[in-house]
Amino acid sequence: MNEQMNKSKPLFEKLFFNFLESKYLFYIFICIMLWFPQPARSQQKNTCITCHQEEIDEDNTRLVEDFQKSVHATRGIGCEGCHGGDPSAEDAEDAMNKAAGYVGIPARYQIPAMCAKCHANPSYMRKFNPNMSTDQYSKYLISGHGKRLTQHRDPKVAVCTSCHGVHNILAPNDPTSPVFTLNIPYTCAKCHGDSLYMAGRNIPTNQFALYSTSVHGEALLKRDDRAAPTCAGCHGSHEARRPDRSGVANTCAQCHNYNRELFVASPHEAAFERNKYAECEVCHSNHAIMKTSDDMLLSDSVGVCRKCHDEGSKGLVAAALMKAAIDSLKMSISSARQVVELARTYGMNTDETEYELRLADNKLVQSRGLIHAFSSDKVSSATHEGITLAAQASAAGQGLMEQYNFRRRGFLLSVVVILVLSALLTMKIRSLD
Repeated sequence: MNEQMNKSKPLFEKLFFNFLESKYLFYIFICIMLWFPQPARSQQKNTCITCHQEEIDEDNTRLVEDFQKSVHATRGIGCEGCHGGDPSAEDAEDAMNKAAGYVGIPARYQIPAMCAKCHANPSYMRKFNPNMSTDQYSKYLISGHGKRLTQHRDPKVAVCTSCHGVHNILAPNDPTSPVFTLNIPYTCAKCHGDSLYMAGRNIPTNQFALYSTSVHGEALLKRDDRAAPTCAGCHGSHEARRPDRSGVANTCAQCHNYNRELFVASPHEAAFERNKYAECEVCHSNHAIMKTSDDMLLSDSVGVCRKCHDEGSKGLVAAALMKAAIDSLKMSISSARQVVELARTYGMNTDETEYELRLADNKLVQSRGLIHAFSSDKVSSATHEGITLAAQASAAGQGLMEQYNFRRRGFLLSVVVILVLSALLTMKIRSLD
């Protein structure tokens, strides 16, 4: 009996493998798949997208394309996240039924609160980015935009979609996002640079024009320096508003803290406080901040001290002394640099001398910063140290030139000696012949 089973085994295996290779297995597999219930796909289905794609017009096509590229879509948030409704319903009326939470297009004044449903919920936002701030809405409510929206229902005031976009909302670090650092001035200028749009609001509309020519605008817009301040850097982003008088100095101090400390300890602090001046803005302006120069101290064209101080006054005398001290240091550095450059041109090692020149340059920078202390003594002290360093560099450069001249004279003397010896040797050889 065992022998018969062993003989039938190859035949059984042959029939089994023939069955596996036959077309009937494929049909059986299809029947099984149809017989058993499939997992629900309603979560992947989105009739919002389907319907808007079927509406063949430019607006609907762009709406779908924009949303599918947005940060919301890539994080799995569908249309219902903002508009409500049931995106799994086949019928449009069921999908946009108020019973399903459909809200449609929210009114402009409702948008910040709508966005806050997610963005002000730390537990919810933590799922996407645990480091993302969730205080945007509370900041917006105290901003100039938020107050105008909540108190006046201004139909033109900026809401979340004004800056971030509607369906095409991108991450802030995306270079094509309107809130990317390099794009922020252009985004703000869409409203604040439009005189017709801003009509009746008692707000100037030349801020972008002034900023784009300023030292900050030149750095950001022309050199792509993302460390330069944007509109949000000074006014805030979600909490954007006009800084008050004290806020101006503190805002500037975020980058220029050393100058701020000098100013606070200066005699001008009390005068500015007494007259309610906006510290930095008085001398440097606000949006049209130009690159500073030493001429700001005293010149007729760009001088700022004359705006407050009369000719012969103590303040203007101090400005003249500071200007003279700085000019003296600049002349010393320029003279020393010419000597050092000449020595380097002739092949001398000027590393140590150039280091002293850099120290003198640092003293020049320091003395310019000390102007904010409004003390001619402090400026003179810094410039005196710089002049000493420049003099040392100049002396070292002259020493290098003396070495060069000594080597050159020695070389010429050696050439003469060699030529004389060669002539004598030639004469001796001829005499022997």
